[in-house]
Amino acid sequence: MTTKVPTTVIMGFLGSGKTTIIMNLVEYLAKQGQKVVYIKNEIGVVDLDAKWMQGKVTQTRELLNGCVCCTLVGPLLSAIDDLINKYHPDRIMIESAGSADPASMALAVSSHPRLLRDGVISIIDVVNFDGYENLNMVAARQAEFTDLIVFNKVELVDDQRKIAVVGYVRELNEKSPIVEAVKGVLDPRLAFGLEPKFDLKLLKQEQDQHHHHQQIDAINLSFKKTFNKAELLKKLLSLPKNVIRVKGLVFFEDGTKQIINGVAKRFNFFDLNNEIDFEQTTLIFIGYQIAKFQKELEQKLLT
Repeated sequence: MTTKVPTTVIMGFLGSGKTTIIMNLVEYLAKQGQKVVYIKNEIGVVDLDAKWMQGKVTQTRELLNGCVCCTLVGPLLSAIDDLINKYHPDRIMIESAGSADPASMALAVSSHPRLLRDGVISIIDVVNFDGYENLNMVAARQAEFTDLIVFNKVELVDDQRKIAVVGYVRELNEKSPIVEAVKGVLDPRLAFGLEPKFDLKLLKQEQDQHHHHQQIDAINLSFKKTFNKAELLKKLLSLPKNVIRVKGLVFFEDGTKQIINGVAKRFNFFDLNNEIDFEQTTLIFIGYQIAKFQKELEQKLLT
């Protein structure tokens, strides 16, 4: 009998900090001598996170321009078969696009004959999360339809704020455990070996009933020019509210280049700790129905 590969699905709404948590878990697994395959499903044309992850996992496979539960179900299953045959991993970690429906993701993993679903984990950004009234249905379902709920960025808030977010979550999910990830570190003992809380029949029903998304777009822009950091930050802070996430690599006038990560008007810059094969500034903007503003956004950053 063929041994199934334990597979963990990590999802969360845009900017919740999924990649940071996965990087830390991968580091732990690597120290244990485990072979890890990381599959990143992202909206957009350029997947920066997968490039940053290279070297830390056995192999990365980029799945772009859609979500696994829709246009990429085929490529996901094909990627899994290919990676298992080629690398014989001890574990697979799937980071799902922020707009992916959890029922469809869980169903895809549970139905695969070579995978053992080791839990669906939902990440919540406690700094910027204010309940589900102003978010789309998928964001709400990521808290409802999960085995484990992880509060991320907890070091940035007080206990009252955490209690408020617990209240929001428990409106939809009364049973799944809630744990904390301080500075993006989730205890591996909590992340792995989860007992799935929902069965295939329920998954199929949920998928049939809720298989739709609000319009989330990604704009990928590249610039040959270099930027002044203060001026760039000023322009980014003036972006419309429907731009949820900004990430990329920026070349500055002083000859330096840094990673930028922005969520809900909060932008952080990080020095590169390894070489990434980009020759110019590359920025990815993710948000609700923002594709129609691409020319306007590009002009804004060029002037």
